[in-house]
Amino acid sequence: MMYLRKAVFSDLPRISAIIDGAKAALKERGVNQWQAGDPSESQFENDIRQEYCYILIKDDTIVGVASIVDTVDDGYSAITNGDWQSVASSHPYYSIHRMALDGSVRGQHLAHQFMTLLITAASIDGAHDVRIDTHPDNLAMQHVIQKAGFTYCGDILIADDPSPKRFAYQLVLK
Repeated sequence: MMYLRKAVFSDLPRISAIIDGAKAALKERGVNQWQAGDPSESQFENDIRQEYCYILIKDDTIVGVASIVDTVDDGYSAITNGDWQSVASSHPYYSIHRMALDGSVRGQHLAHQFMTLLITAASIDGAHDVRIDTHPDNLAMQHVIQKAGFTYCGDILIADDPSPKRFAYQLVLK
């Protein structure tokens, strides 16, 4: 059985292990994303406190983590090489950040299912506009994002990152 739930503070050691594994996997693939310290345990502590952090449970084990943020992301305000799609909604948008799966489940095609559950959680919370970004060299994540129905909208820059360029995507929900 597999399901999504909000993370709690006692999940932090497992979340940290998943993120550390994801950082190592990105480095091994030559992707300069998450190599400067972020995401950090303190970011996840904050996400848990604000009830943004979700974990994926498979067979009673935490195998994935991501955050769904319902506040404006400063990095998304200056988009180049394109533009965000216009959405008629009272809420500006939701964004999915810090998505990672445990190395033990890589190759099981869970990323798409996890993304679908995250989109569903955002939709249930009232989202009509969901945004996400990833590093230009992170081809695996780009595939997951596009398979989930997101549209490439342009490029953004992540502050305080040695490799700041990100591809920005948007999914408009009906």
